[in-house]
Amino acid sequence: MTKNASKLIELKLAVIQYHTGDNMDYLQRGIARDACYTSFNSLTYKRKQMADTIADFETAVVENRDTIADRLASRVENMEIELNELIERHEADKAVYEIIADGEEWLMEPKKRAIITKDKAKRIAELKAKVAA
Repeated sequence: MTKNASKLIELKLAVIQYHTGDNMDYLQRGIARDACYTSFNSLTYKRKQMADTIADFETAVVENRDTIADRLASRVENMEIELNELIERHEADKAVYEIIADGEEWLMEPKKRAIITKDKAKRIAELKAKVAA
């Protein structure tokens, strides 16, 4: 992390610690967790945008569409700057979470899948049969 990251951590920590008082540990931890989740999603979204733009760039190069390729290359370079900032933000959010959560590392929780019981599956199959007719 850069020198600015320390300042970023300090500022983010100050915002969370603004919420002080009795029984605020849970709230502070939740705010820190939400910040990690949000910055993780921002990173994921930016990486997908970049991958899509790079794919478009490669297509433009193969098709000899130089003007479009140049524009896309410039866009990717700008996105790289944004990506670096988002990485720094996420690293700062994780560091703050670790401080707030007494050393616990933030990890992205896997998505929970709905459990479909046999009764629900049977009912869904019945409804599908009705609408298919």
